[in-house]
Parts: sequence; C-alpha cells; structure tokens
Amino acid sequence: MKEFKFTIDGKQYNAAVNELEDNFAEVTINGKTYKVELEKEEAPAAAAVRRPAAAAATAAAPAGLMTVKSPLPGSIVKVLVKAGQAVKKGDVLLTMESMKMENNVTAEADGTVKAVYVEPGKTVMQDDKLLDLETAAVAAAPAAAPAPKAEAPKAAPVPKAAAPKAADVPAGGFKVTSPLPGSIIKVLVSEGQDVKKGDTLLTLESMKMENAVMADRDGKVTKIAVTAGQNVMQEDLLMILG
Repeated sequence: MKEFKFTIDGKQYNAAVNELEDNFAEVTINGKTYKVELEKEEAPAAAAVRRPAAAAATAAAPAGLMTVKSPLPGSIVKVLVKAGQAVKKGDVLLTMESMKMENNVTAEADGTVKAVYVEPGKTVMQDDKLLDLETAAVAAAPAAAPAPKAEAPKAAPVPKAAAPKAADVPAGGFKVTSPLPGSIIKVLVSEGQDVKKGDTLLTLESMKMENAVMADRDGKVTKIAVTAGQNVMQEDLLMILG
C-alpha cells in the first residue's frame, strides 16, 4: 500500500492506494474508500478509443452512438451542453468534482448531444452514464486503430526532466506539488505574478481528465518548475509561492 499526503485549498488530505488484482485498486481519501479501474497503456483495447469508459460504451451502444460515462466517482459541478447541441472533439461537455479537484469531461469526437442524464449537484459513481453523443466518427475509429499500432505513441512521451524536489525550494517558499501523476497541459501564471487563493495556477491531465491546480493562499509566484507537456509524478514540485 502506498500512502500520500497533500493539501488542496488549505485542507490536508491523506490518501492511500492499495493495488488489487488485474487493473483495479482501492483509493482511500480521508477514510473514504473508492474502487477505481486503472488504465494500462499496453492493453490492446485501449488503442481503439482514448478513454476506457468510452470504449466500453461504444461496444454496447448502437452504431453512431457514443455513451459518455463517468471515469471516477464524484459530483457534477456544471453541465455545459444540452440535447441537440453540436459539439467538436475536445469541447468540454461537463465538469465534475472528484478527489477535491474539478475535472473536465471532454468530447472524444465531433457529434451531436442526443441525451443528457445528469444535472449539477448529482452524485455519480464510476461508469454511470453522463450523456449520449451521436457521431459518425465512432464507426470509423476501429478501422483506423490498427494502422498506428501504438508503438510510436509509447516512444513519443519520452519522460522529461523530473520536477525539482524539495532541495530546490528557497527558504520561506510555499511548495505547490502535483496531487496526482499526469502531464502538464498549460501553465497559466508567470514568475513574479501575484495570485489570490483559489486562482488556477496550471492544468494537468490525469486519468484522461483535465484537473485545475489552484493556489492555496495569496502570494507571488517566485519559481515555476514545470512546462507544458512535461510529465510529473504525485508530489513532484510544480511551483513555489512566496
């Protein structure tokens, strides 16, 4: 079992990860336990569709209909689309709170929203249906998958320099560390910039979701230790607030 401690919005959280059989694990956050499914990059099924939940939904849904399911247990914060609305690949469909972080659920392909099953404030479990998306790209996706063979993608995300550890932190600085392993999408602040508690400092992708990392307090950004596209592990240093 691996144990971690991290602070979000000034509150401390204790997390424990206990790996079970296959690709399942138990994640305990402040005494509350969730059973989660971990994505394995080498699994052949993952090559067809990016998100495991979406892959299962595509197999069960009628041709041209993609069911978007919740990748984690959590609570719906806001729904940004409605039935009949056209969306593009990458558009944010809704945001949900999971493990004290806001996560964006995005469209996997161009299409039209056919049905929405959730509303703000609703609690969902992993694999609960969020919405249905009608898209012509679903039928074409399996045929295109064998060509890349997924060897190049494995080589592409070459591990970049690890984020600096505590030894690089100047005296009196407040460390902002990564709450989860993932990849930096974009850094929204610059060194020397003043920030307020709750301001979004950067976004990172973890478990196929975008997560906003926010300032726990007012301060000035004295050092930024990561760049867009960099891979980080849990508790790696992201930046320092003075």
